[in-house]
Amino acid sequence: MTYILRNTIVLAVLLVLILVIGFYFRSGVLPKKIDKIEKEIKTIDVELQNTPDLINQYNTLSQQLMQTKQRWETRNKDIPPMDVTGQTYDYLNRTIDKSGEVKLDMLYQGMQNLQNYGFNTYNLKGEATFECLYKFIWYIENSRLLYKIRTLNLRGLEMKDPKTEETKLLVTYEMVLDAFFSSIPELYSSAGERKLVPTTLVSDPFEPLILRDLPPNTDNLVEIERSDLKAVVPGKGFVIDQDNKMRTLSEGDEIYLGYVTKIDPVLGRMECTLNKGGIIERFELFIRYGQKQK
Repeated sequence: MTYILRNTIVLAVLLVLILVIGFYFRSGVLPKKIDKIEKEIKTIDVELQNTPDLINQYNTLSQQLMQTKQRWETRNKDIPPMDVTGQTYDYLNRTIDKSGEVKLDMLYQGMQNLQNYGFNTYNLKGEATFECLYKFIWYIENSRLLYKIRTLNLRGLEMKDPKTEETKLLVTYEMVLDAFFSSIPELYSSAGERKLVPTTLVSDPFEPLILRDLPPNTDNLVEIERSDLKAVVPGKGFVIDQDNKMRTLSEGDEIYLGYVTKIDPVLGRMECTLNKGGIIERFELFIRYGQKQK
């Protein structure tokens, strides 16, 4: 092979390689890059067209941030690192000192622990005049600690003093209360202050227009609407009565304004029939279950 022929072949091969590489870039690589650049251009065009919307969103978020920051700086709730049943009970007792005479029985019902916070759940049951109960609930919801009332059941009652025979209006209540705690140190104390002055009410929604002429409980019978069912066995129920005394009741036993009609040990329930001045009512008591705090 001559020198000229060999050089010609080498140049031809190089030319073919250049053509192949050029065709690959021209038909394969460059179109993809062009498509990508065109998509980026379209995205930028859309963003430029949406600039007023982005500005409005920015202004809205900035306003929300300022409001959130203001609320944070003026917060008036303390969320402790833990909630202890004894301390909560003591706190509620001190609340009663401010609100007035309120009968209170508290049961711990469990804890729900989430990522950075949690709460203990309590069942509160008792009785009071409407004014005292209103203040008690108001102080709970507006207290320094974070408490939330999940459910609340109220029942108005008329009772007569067996000695003076004066009619007294009471409200029995049962509520489920959540006491919150948090692992975030910034929530342990707050800088905001709030005056705890409950609004004065001008009327009692549980006061009847016409009082029933109910007889006084001269025989010291169990007032079932003011009692708390503690245990049930076949044919018998054990209740804490209106005087905080343990009493045993069986089916057919007489109670104040009625009698016991059924005791259900499976559901932990006692059913009674009451006659309130000719109005027949069925009243049920259920066992409130609690557990020991860990």
